[in-house]
Amino acid sequence: MTKLNEYKEQAQLEPKSRYVSEAWSAWREMRLQTLNRITNYLFILNSGALLAALTYVATKGANGGILNSIWFFAFGIFCSALHATLDYYLTESSFSAYRKDVTSLYEFKLDWEVFVDRNEHRPPLDWLLHIVGWLGGLAFFIGLVYGLRQIPGT
Repeated sequence: MTKLNEYKEQAQLEPKSRYVSEAWSAWREMRLQTLNRITNYLFILNSGALLAALTYVATKGANGGILNSIWFFAFGIFCSALHATLDYYLTESSFSAYRKDVTSLYEFKLDWEVFVDRNEHRPPLDWLLHIVGWLGGLAFFIGLVYGLRQIPGT
């Protein structure tokens, strides 16, 4: 295993430094995208609430059907908030681990090969985000269909 300070030639150090910089930029970009997604989810939350309110107003009264629709929208809103929260914290956790590894690399406490292996094999939890996202979308669709069926003349 080779520590970074054991590379003496600039030709050996340059690609490694470029690798670290590119990965750092990728993590920063993912972090910024996550924050942007949170803003987008707030739009989804408001849209779901508006649609639920319009559906309720269109029926001019609360019945079991409209209440079910509102509960589906509420569950969809919960899924959206959960997705945004999980996405942010998973990205933040992974980026923090990467920053720690970069610090160890530059302090010559971590071998280059170990650093690359850790960076290439960070366990993503995308499957969890996909499940929560699809649940939210499904709840929104079911709530929409259920609510539209409550409007007279549709």
